[in-house]
Amino acid sequence: MNIVQTKLIDDLNKNILKEYQKDASVSYRTLAKKIGIPPSTVFSRIKHMKKAGVIRGIIPLVDPEALGKSTTAWIKISLEINTDCCDFADEIAKWSNLMEVHEIAGEWDILIKVKVENNLLLHDLTKKISNIPGIKNMLSLIAFKTVKDDPRIDI
Repeated sequence: MNIVQTKLIDDLNKNILKEYQKDASVSYRTLAKKIGIPPSTVFSRIKHMKKAGVIRGIIPLVDPEALGKSTTAWIKISLEINTDCCDFADEIAKWSNLMEVHEIAGEWDILIKVKVENNLLLHDLTKKISNIPGIKNMLSLIAFKTVKDDPRIDI
């Protein structure tokens, strides 16, 4: 978040974001009633936060289990010394079946989060990833059970 975005986040915007994250399908009128401000204020504040990039988009939260994606895994990748971490991350981030791609510090260079149907498909995915030039080492971590998976930001 840059300085301009930080200045946008006053107490009123925080209250709007807290409620909006609970259910972005709610009308501005309903949201305004919950917060105690006019709907036009909610509309203009949300529009401004979207334009500034504070609100990056509005998407439905889809239950992975409902789509048969019951396996959650993280794949840690260590790159060869001459492989550019930024370029690698940018390229692999284009894959639509990867939920998250992070450049990280420490023993590993890249951390990827995936949700797939089963361990066999995870195996196939890791095999495909391991064929990318520049990978020194790779490790997969599989969740036995997801206790909490909440993309909302604590405000």
